[in-house]
Amino acid sequence: MSIRTEAEENLRIIRSLMEKATVYRAISAPGALVGALCALAAAVAGRWVAPGYAAPEPTVRFLALWLGVLFVAAATNFILLSRDARRRGEPFVSPGMRLALRAMLPALLGGGVVTLLIVACGPALVASLWVLFYGISLLAASHFAPKSICWLGRAFFVAGVALLAGGFVVVAGGGERSQFLAAHDIMGGTFGLFHLIYAACTWPCDGSSRADA
Repeated sequence: MSIRTEAEENLRIIRSLMEKATVYRAISAPGALVGALCALAAAVAGRWVAPGYAAPEPTVRFLALWLGVLFVAAATNFILLSRDARRRGEPFVSPGMRLALRAMLPALLGGGVVTLLIVACGPALVASLWVLFYGISLLAASHFAPKSICWLGRAFFVAGVALLAGGFVVVAGGGERSQFLAAHDIMGGTFGLFHLIYAACTWPCDGSSRADA
């Protein structure tokens, strides 16, 4: 495939994605709500069991808890997108999805790699970096995502920068318990609260926001 042909194909895919912006927003609202509720529940649970932490179990429990939230949220979005693809008679892994994943993958991989820092640098820093990289990944899809996704990405990016610039420094000198409490607060306040607000603002209210729109 020539460079010109490939560029034309990418433009066609981006145009198709932009036309489906309302569709993706309507689908992502329920997924965001499920993720938000799971994140808030995980944050509360993490704080509740924090007094019983004793190394090295805290790190394992923290990662298991939040990876569980990631799994539930990802599975929910997979089901929603798969159901919509079947309804439209389109392949689940469409050219548009591949384009979006290519744009988001570097930031998502970066967020995954920084998890390795949790033992050396503490969970509060890692949680702050997760917030930052997630925001970057959403912004990477800004050319063909609905505006609501772009605003969500900006919120995560700003929150991540703010946490790294100030919030993490406050808890960095605390003990292990303070680190984990702060990390759970960061995750609940961003992945929980931000997605809850996003779901409330984008939830389909009438026929104009359905997948047929």
